[in-house]
Amino acid sequence: MERLDLILAIVEIVMAAALFFVAGYAAKAKSNKWRLLYFLPVLVCLLVTGYTGTDICMLGVYVGSVLTLVGFARDNERIRKIACVAAAICVSASIPVCYIAPTYRAVDYVEDFETGFQSMKMHYVLSEHKGIDWDALYDEYLPMFRKANAERDEVANCIAWMKFTAEFHDGHVGYSPADNDVSEAANDILCGNDYGLSLVQLSDGRVVAVNVEPESALTEAGITDGTVITAWDGMDILEAAEKSEGFGVLLSHADLDNELFYKAMYAAGVGGDTVTVSYIAQDGSEKQITLEKLGSYKLRLLDTMDILHRGVDAGNLCWAQVSEDAACLRIKSMMSTTKEEEDGAYDPMQRTIREKIAEYEALGCDKLIIDLRENGGGSGLMVKSIAELFAPVGEHYYCTDALWDETKGCYATDENGNYIKGKDNYYTGEDIWGGKPIVLLVNAHSASAADHLSDVLRGFDNVTVMGFTEPNGSAQGVNGEHLETGTLGFSSALLLDEDGGIFIDAGTDRESGDDIDVRVPFDEEAVQALFVNDEDYVLNYALDHMADIA
Repeated sequence: MERLDLILAIVEIVMAAALFFVAGYAAKAKSNKWRLLYFLPVLVCLLVTGYTGTDICMLGVYVGSVLTLVGFARDNERIRKIACVAAAICVSASIPVCYIAPTYRAVDYVEDFETGFQSMKMHYVLSEHKGIDWDALYDEYLPMFRKANAERDEVANCIAWMKFTAEFHDGHVGYSPADNDVSEAANDILCGNDYGLSLVQLSDGRVVAVNVEPESALTEAGITDGTVITAWDGMDILEAAEKSEGFGVLLSHADLDNELFYKAMYAAGVGGDTVTVSYIAQDGSEKQITLEKLGSYKLRLLDTMDILHRGVDAGNLCWAQVSEDAACLRIKSMMSTTKEEEDGAYDPMQRTIREKIAEYEALGCDKLIIDLRENGGGSGLMVKSIAELFAPVGEHYYCTDALWDETKGCYATDENGNYIKGKDNYYTGEDIWGGKPIVLLVNAHSASAADHLSDVLRGFDNVTVMGFTEPNGSAQGVNGEHLETGTLGFSSALLLDEDGGIFIDAGTDRESGDDIDVRVPFDEEAVQALFVNDEDYVLNYALDHMADIA
């Protein structure tokens, strides 16, 4: 029972008891001042519930407070005392009801969905671009929220939100429950079961085991990191992945190519108490093994993700000399410790970068790696500040703000329904690196402002964007709708490209405008480096690439 509700109930009982004893004196005093005291429980109840809101489980408290009004209406000691006793009983009955009833102070999940859905429908700026069918989505997901509400299942409610937001294939659309334990429980369900290994698909289409449980039935059967897996419970691996509740939900990828890169690993969570796995043994023959579930696949899946992203665990704006002639600037967030109220906010950061560039040039470095992997975005001002430093000397186009129609309260469109361009944004390049080679490292989680930086620098002759995957492909401004159960985030501020099209974000074809120059091959060598040798394969590949073009 919530504290204010409990305090209100106790106060109402105390007041009913006090008015019980006052009844005798009031009958003798025959004064309207004493009669007015019987209004007090109602006034207190109204004041508290005006702050906390009402709840059906508190009905006894509300009825009890009203019953004391009998003492105002009837100037009779016996009747007043009976009313006070009845009031105390009603209020007291509410306390166990509140502790026992599952609906006490329960959020209406359906109402919460309605609120979030309507807000998104009104303000999501990529509806047309992504071909969103709002009516179809509503019809599909409303039953899920109704079921969660009827069963008072907060985890099912969270899963419904996660599946709903995944439909948009937008890195800026997502749901975060207020209770972290609910999120953990939802992820446990979505990940499925752990059978002692994870799966990844190589560039040539083969699927191999990775992150294999050491000293297990798997290793006894000869299955190690890199063993080719041919079937999962009799299914093709990618077919099995599509049966995972978590596929496309735990990580919702804007770009289809990025989704396919991670797809196979979801198959490893699909199954019941046991699964039968077909694999290529060391002698070249195809064999099978039956595996028992070990628990939730969540921890192994997350660990596999961490290994794939090896090398990205670094502080923001950190520098390192990664070879005899190459320096690396790791940018993990498009945020700085300086304020960003105006264009000059990142001047201190720019000064530091200029100083570090001069320092590494003095050490003989003539190659630069800018690591944007796992950069979830931040400020467009920081994008401009970094782009200014490394772009060729002169003025360069960044993006365009869509024109906002103040009268209609939405972005303006022409007679054909196309968005109208507003302000064009430019930045002025300094080329502090002097045109020497730059490699931008990205992955599928390089999103938002990281997408911006990748896009604006990619077109220059000395810049190569590289990674296992493309950047995320989500570039619009984001807004959060605070719901009763959590926060719903979605794209709400619209950016356009020079031609008036949507800036970067993928449309119905799920191909974003933020592409990649060199796709690092995900092959046996990469698996060995990542999962056996604990190496940052992408960084090493970038260094080899830069050595070849020197």
